Amino acid sequence: MTAERGQVGVFLRFLLVNALNTGLYWGLYLLFLQVMPYFWANAVALVLAVLVAYVANARYAFGVATSRSSLMRYLVANGTTIVLRMLVVWVLVAPGLLPEELAPPAAVAITMPVAFLLTRWAMKVTPPGRGSVAAPVGNPSRGSRSAASL
Repeated sequence: MTAERGQVGVFLRFLLVNALNTGLYWGLYLLFLQVMPYFWANAVALVLAVLVAYVANARYAFGVATSRSSLMRYLVANGTTIVLRMLVVWVLVAPGLLPEELAPPAAVAITMPVAFLLTRWAMKVTPPGRGSVAAPVGNPSRGSRSAASL
């Protein structure tokens, strides 16, 4: 398998993880909305979804172990992506290019390549002696894990 094909597989797993995680976030939000105000329901759902996305992206999409340093980089990557998506929504809505209702999914689609690159940076394996190491946990694209372990 070429490195390019391997990256395509990583990107496709990244898309799958984030699509499923969006559903998790929305479901948690709706669930928490039954017992708390929308602001807190959103905050709790977002925090839980980001943590689940971190673990799922590390283990499944990128095939690396989790670490404190990669979690910190992941939070920076997510924060950067959120700010970028907010900017894209504004650029699409302010001049009337898209209606408010359609701008967020368009912004997600437009920024997905940047989100992938930032997440890949967050999950990078650092050489020994240069900080925490996110050790590989197997290559999911080569079937090194059974379906039960996912």
